[in-house]
Amino acid sequence: MTLPSTLAPIVEARQPTSPRLPQGVELRGNTLRICFTFEGERCREIVCHGDVDDLSIALAERLRGQVLNAIATGRFDYQVYFPDSRRAKALLQAQEAYRKAEKSLLGMTVKEGVTLWLATQYSGKAKSTAANYASKAVHVINAFGEMRLVDVKAQDLQQFRNQMVRSRQNPNGLSPKTANDVLTVVRGVWQDAHDNGITSRNRADSLKNHRLEHESQADPFSLDEMQLLLNGAPNQRVIARMLVLNCWLGLSRSELVALAAEDVDLKRKKLKVNRAHVHGEHKAPKVKARRREIDLLEPAIELLEEILADTQHHCIQSLDITCLDNLSLRYETVRLLFTNPNTVKPWSQSALDRWFKAHTEAVGVRYRGFNQCRHTFASRALSNFAPKEWVIKQLGHTDDQMLKDHYAEWIPEETGLPVNQVDALNEAMCTGWPAC
Repeated sequence: MTLPSTLAPIVEARQPTSPRLPQGVELRGNTLRICFTFEGERCREIVCHGDVDDLSIALAERLRGQVLNAIATGRFDYQVYFPDSRRAKALLQAQEAYRKAEKSLLGMTVKEGVTLWLATQYSGKAKSTAANYASKAVHVINAFGEMRLVDVKAQDLQQFRNQMVRSRQNPNGLSPKTANDVLTVVRGVWQDAHDNGITSRNRADSLKNHRLEHESQADPFSLDEMQLLLNGAPNQRVIARMLVLNCWLGLSRSELVALAAEDVDLKRKKLKVNRAHVHGEHKAPKVKARRREIDLLEPAIELLEEILADTQHHCIQSLDITCLDNLSLRYETVRLLFTNPNTVKPWSQSALDRWFKAHTEAVGVRYRGFNQCRHTFASRALSNFAPKEWVIKQLGHTDDQMLKDHYAEWIPEETGLPVNQVDALNEAMCTGWPAC
C-alpha cells in the first residue's frame, strides 16, 4: 500500500537508523565484531557486547587495523589479541601438538628412521626390491642405529660411504655394487628426515655411488657342454632340458620358471613372456619391455615339443599376477611347464642353484651360475652376427648397454658370415647340434 505523501515523512522519521559501519566491522544483534583473513581463512571475532555507539565502532575499526598490520608484518599472535576466542584456543592446542610432534621427530634415532622408511617400501615396490632394501639397511643400523637422525652430519655419512666398501684398508668390506645398494637406503632415510622437518636438507645428497668396472660376466657354455648338460645324466633329463632350453631362449631365470603351455605357439615359432616368478610370487616382468614375444630357434622348438608332451596332464593353476605397479593384480589360468619335482611348486632360486651345481659336477661341466644359460644365448647369437636389435628384443632390453656390459662375449670358433634373418640364424647357430 502506498502511504499518502503527507504521512511519509512522519513514518520515515520514526524508523530507527543503523550506525554506519566501516569496512570489516559488523553488527550482529547486540555484538560488534571485526572480520579479517588469517592463514587463508576468514576470521570473525567479537570485540564489543551490549550497546554499540560511535566510540565502540571507532575502537573496533582501530583494532582491526592493528590486526591487519600485525598479520602483514608477521607479528600477529591470535592468543594475544583474542585470548578468549575459540579459534585462539584451537590454534594454541594445534601449536602445542605440533611442538610435541616436532620434539618427538627431533629425537628420532637412525634405527627408527630406517624402520619407518622401510615400511613405505613394501607398498608399490617389488617384493624382491623391498627385501633387498631390508637386508642392506642392516649396515646403516649397525653404523648409526642409536644416534639421532639430526645428529648425523654429512661428513659422517661420507666417511661411512668410504669405509664400508672393499679396499686395501678394508679387505673384508662390501663390493661396490652392494655398497651402492646401501647408499640407496641412506639417501631414502635422510630424504625422509628432510621431508619431515628433522633436518634442513638431505644430508645424503652429496653421496656419490661407487664407480663399477663393467667387466663382461658372460662365460657361455659351448655346444659340447650343452650336450653334456642335456644328456650326461639321463635320469635328470626332465630338469636338464629346462636349462638347455634356455640356452636357446635367453630368458631370465624368473621368466623361465614361470613359463606356461599357453605361452607357446609352435606353429608361429613364437613364445610369449608374460610373467616372472620371484620370491614365491608371480608378477609381471619388471619393466614393460620384458613383456614380449620372442622367436623360437629349431632346437628350442624340439625341446618344447618334448616338454609340452610330458606336461600335457599337469594341473591347470589359477595364478594371481602382481602387475607392474606392484599393487594391483591380474588373474590367469595356465598350465605351468616347470616345477620342482620335490615340491610340485615353481622353482625357487636357491633350490635351482643347488640342483644345477650338483648336476654340472655329475656330468663333468665346469660350474658357473644358472644365468650363464641366458649369457650363452646372447653370446652365441652375437658371435654368429645376429643383428643387435634382434638380440635386444629377444632378451627384453631397451637398448644395447647390457649387451656391451654383460652379454657381448665373443666365441671365435663359432663366428661365420653375417646373417639378417631368423631362418638363417637357425642354420648358423645350430651347426654342430646333433638334432639339426
